[in-house]
Amino acid sequence: MVLFGVLFACGGDGSTPVPDAAPDAANANPDALPLCVAPGDCPCFTNYDCPPTHACVSQDPSGTMVSCVAGPRGTGAAGTSCTGEQDCASALCVDDAIGGLQCSDVCESPATCPASLPRCIFLGDVGICARAP
Repeated sequence: MVLFGVLFACGGDGSTPVPDAAPDAANANPDALPLCVAPGDCPCFTNYDCPPTHACVSQDPSGTMVSCVAGPRGTGAAGTSCTGEQDCASALCVDDAIGGLQCSDVCESPATCPASLPRCIFLGDVGICARAP
């Protein structure tokens, strides 16, 4: 989905609690951990909203169902080229100023964004690095 020149790979409210690390199956309390088994079980906005063994993935072309699914995450840092959410460590792939796509990341101010994505725009409580207007 593209909004204000930003391609949103993930959407969701980020309110789903996730563990900091993969649980030890022998000692885990299954009632205390989110069960991200089926698409839609764990809504997300970025990979940071998912367990380490999952990626934040758009489940439909409209981008209305985005959730954590088991599988590898991208590794692209903010400012590197991408073709979609699967390429980026954050799962945020946005329009750049020259007609391509770049990995973005969450931010609190423009100072934390790469030069190629110099703005920190807020969508609710979450800021993401974006291209110049």
